[in-house]
Amino acid sequence: MTAASSSFSYLGTSSVDALGHENKLESTYLYIQMEYCPRTLRQVFESYSHFDKELAWHWFRQIVEGLAHIHGQGIIHRDLTPNNIFFDARNDIKIGDFGLAKFLKLEQLDQDPGYPSDTAGVSLDGTGQVGTYFYTAPEIEQGWPKIDEKADMYSLGVVFFQLWHPFGTAMERHIVLNDLKQKGELPPSWVAEFPEQESLLRRLMSPSPSDRPSATELLQHAFPPRMESELLDNILRTMQTSEDRSTYEKVVNAIFDEDMLSIKDLHRHAGRPRLAGDETSIQYTDLDTEVRDYVVEVTREVFKQHCAKHLEIVPMRLLDDFPQFNRNTVKLLTHGGDKLELCRELRLPFVSWVISHQKSSFKRYEISCVYRRAIGHSPPNRYLQGDFDVIGGASALTEAEVIKVTMDIIAQFFNADSCDIHLNHVDLLDAIWSWIGVKAEHRQKVAELLLMMGSLRPQSSERKSKWVVIRRQLLQELNLAEAVVNRLQTVSLRFCGAADQALPRLRGALPADKPTRKALDELSDLCSYLRIWRIEKHVYIDALMPPTESYHRDLFFQVYLIKENNPGSLIDGALLAAGGRYDYLLHQLWGHEYKTSPPGAVGTSLALETIIQHSSIDFKPTRIDSSTIILVCSRGGGGLLVERMELVAELWKENIKAEFVPAPDPSLTEQYEYANEHDIKCLVILTDTDVSQTGSVKVRHLELRKEKKVEREILVRFLLAAMATQFRNPSIWN
Repeated sequence: MTAASSSFSYLGTSSVDALGHENKLESTYLYIQMEYCPRTLRQVFESYSHFDKELAWHWFRQIVEGLAHIHGQGIIHRDLTPNNIFFDARNDIKIGDFGLAKFLKLEQLDQDPGYPSDTAGVSLDGTGQVGTYFYTAPEIEQGWPKIDEKADMYSLGVVFFQLWHPFGTAMERHIVLNDLKQKGELPPSWVAEFPEQESLLRRLMSPSPSDRPSATELLQHAFPPRMESELLDNILRTMQTSEDRSTYEKVVNAIFDEDMLSIKDLHRHAGRPRLAGDETSIQYTDLDTEVRDYVVEVTREVFKQHCAKHLEIVPMRLLDDFPQFNRNTVKLLTHGGDKLELCRELRLPFVSWVISHQKSSFKRYEISCVYRRAIGHSPPNRYLQGDFDVIGGASALTEAEVIKVTMDIIAQFFNADSCDIHLNHVDLLDAIWSWIGVKAEHRQKVAELLLMMGSLRPQSSERKSKWVVIRRQLLQELNLAEAVVNRLQTVSLRFCGAADQALPRLRGALPADKPTRKALDELSDLCSYLRIWRIEKHVYIDALMPPTESYHRDLFFQVYLIKENNPGSLIDGALLAAGGRYDYLLHQLWGHEYKTSPPGAVGTSLALETIIQHSSIDFKPTRIDSSTIILVCSRGGGGLLVERMELVAELWKENIKAEFVPAPDPSLTEQYEYANEHDIKCLVILTDTDVSQTGSVKVRHLELRKEKKVEREILVRFLLAAMATQFRNPSIWN
């Protein structure tokens, strides 16, 4: 339906206030102008005496084209019936009445926590019109928590059947549609006459939404070929198979033809002249830009405190880069016909750089925009994201630092009690799938449903409530055995939670094979390291949580913001960050020509767009501009890992750039080599004797060849004073 609106106001009636003054009341009227459609498909069915196959295909195609369009705009109609299918003055079909429609949105960091379970409140008769019950998809009737566009395809199936089966009376219609709805039975004579239509109808009305075709798939495969379609198919085949690029170049030239673009632009703006840089070119207000700049500045400062180097990512690349990891990237076409894609994430280009430069130890950060396909005909969606990566180092220890970086940034904008850290390991998840008995072909779908409670705290009442509706969909859509669903529920409600409770339960329940033991040990080590950095509240083992990226094959994590002011909401939190170990990715892309083995790698991606959206920022930044990096070292004492971690955290808190060799017990030689490789000049050396007996440390400057023993309690003050003069004031060494 098309609509236009206008309003006008006038000074009409008057009133007298308490002081006797006359006030003029301004009245405003809103006029909505809509296209006139003289009849509905329901009215056509009531006088459907002459059946015409070509007309049935024609009308069905128009309905499917309409559905493909609204689904492409991210809209689910949810009440598609003959009453809501209209004919305009030219006898073309229009879909209307979007009163029960669901508008979807794309999620940053590619998280789709599912749609809110608001379908449970929809009555079987929908808008109250008689007969809507026959068109309602079973998942809506059964109150499934996740409803998608396949609900419309079920309704379309019933409409399709009526296009091919005229009814003589209202009673006949009721009996036949009731048999179809309740029993899946069709008139034998109709099945014999229209076997292909019967096959399509069964697919459209499948009880499982995933088995129903989409509107786009129907347009591609379900209709008799048209002459113009065959001609276009021949052109496309020629472009794909011929070595002669002339046809392809003609198509590209036609797409970018300036005259054609000008005509389309005039049509789009109804012939009105328009400046090249209109208001849509400015995305944010000056205040919004100031907030964004502040978030970027805080994020960059924390990254630098952890001694990461900035590597700027080129925002677009040729389409064939990393084909095995390409997903729904934003695709672009140049005037020359080359295909490009915009960065969907910031990690793959960095991995390519690490491999080509054969880096075995490196920290990097990037703050840039990632792009997602927009719904409908709109420019790509752009989201600000911050990535921090550590190449090399011991597993669990580098994960701990990555999570520390993440939480240091998040703590600048949110209360720590409102943020949850969810941890898992892919080997643990695989062990649980096998132990529960979830087949490989069902795991992806089960994981998608479980994502709907991803932001809910384990053991919370909200999570238990969510399980009621998820359980129903697991049983009805996937036909999982009840014993399997019961085990899933047991894992979710008993084996997920605080590490000191969840890990022992998982060890006692799961088989003690090597991958499972390794996964549980690494999770235990990670939690121990986090405790050293005082990250222990709201840290949960979420054993059913799937990874956000396919290349996370070991430890991984997600950080959620919990909206405590709305505890009853079905979707309570927002995903602030996700990350994990991606050694697998390096191993996959590491060329055979390299003699060295690929290093380990771990990273985090912060959804800065989400942080900006949800935080109430009261800011002015404090920072220390200094290029000095402190390497906290140990000599003897079994590596003094805890002491090194505690000291480096203290320096970070004072905004001093510092790091330590990410290994439990590195030799002093290895630490000197690390300092040399990373161009670090200042060392703070802990020894077991000094720490336990004198309470002092050694500060050594490699370039100046100076050394001083400093009391532990004044170390920060000493370093700040020394850094102010680049350690060159002779008095500081006396």
